[in-house]
Amino acid sequence: MIQQPTPEMQLTTMLAQYDDLKIMRDLLIPADNRTMHIDFLILTHHCIFICEMKTFRGIMQGEGMKKYWKQFTDGNEIDYFSPLLQNLYHMKYLMKLLKPLPFETYLHSIVYMYGYGNARLQISPPYPLQSSIVTSVAALRRIIQEVNEKQHVTLTDGELEYIFDFIGKNQIRGTDARAAHEVEAVQYKNDARKMLFQQICPECGARLVPQGTPTGNYWVCSRWPECTYTHKM
Repeated sequence: MIQQPTPEMQLTTMLAQYDDLKIMRDLLIPADNRTMHIDFLILTHHCIFICEMKTFRGIMQGEGMKKYWKQFTDGNEIDYFSPLLQNLYHMKYLMKLLKPLPFETYLHSIVYMYGYGNARLQISPPYPLQSSIVTSVAALRRIIQEVNEKQHVTLTDGELEYIFDFIGKNQIRGTDARAAHEVEAVQYKNDARKMLFQQICPECGARLVPQGTPTGNYWVCSRWPECTYTHKM
């Protein structure tokens, strides 16, 4: 049986067609006492793009500045940690990693949401600064071009190669580090589920209170309307 390429493999192949882009994939970088996983780094002469790729089914709804979105699939409502905010953490620690560089760099976050079948993305702006969200390679390419056109930073071929080698040498390697990162990721998701079980708002940490509405019963943040988090019972 021929194995079908994953969305990540497809994106890698498509990006490799552009001669003006240098691509790094599947990186693990230090983040204080933790690690951060970066799906793609796209290096250009004007900007370094940090690309987080997510696949989803059904309907994804939310607001660009909110910590959690909602995924509706197979009749279920699932809390979904915002990859826009997740990628800001990646940007923060990549900036820290690149601090020793002897020249200026500019970073921009891109979240690529790959939907299966009739999946729909309904994320309303505003988005975090220096952040974009796309659903196709064409849109990804367009964002890269638009951001590059606005930047005053211009790296030489040698400087771009220097950055590529610097990141390659300073990323975290080894199966033990990968395994530890997977444990951290699972623990984070479990902690978020535990907060819901304990009726604690995952957005702000306040108490959740039950509320009945014509459309069903919900857990609602007790700080409403300051915090608008809800979760269907």
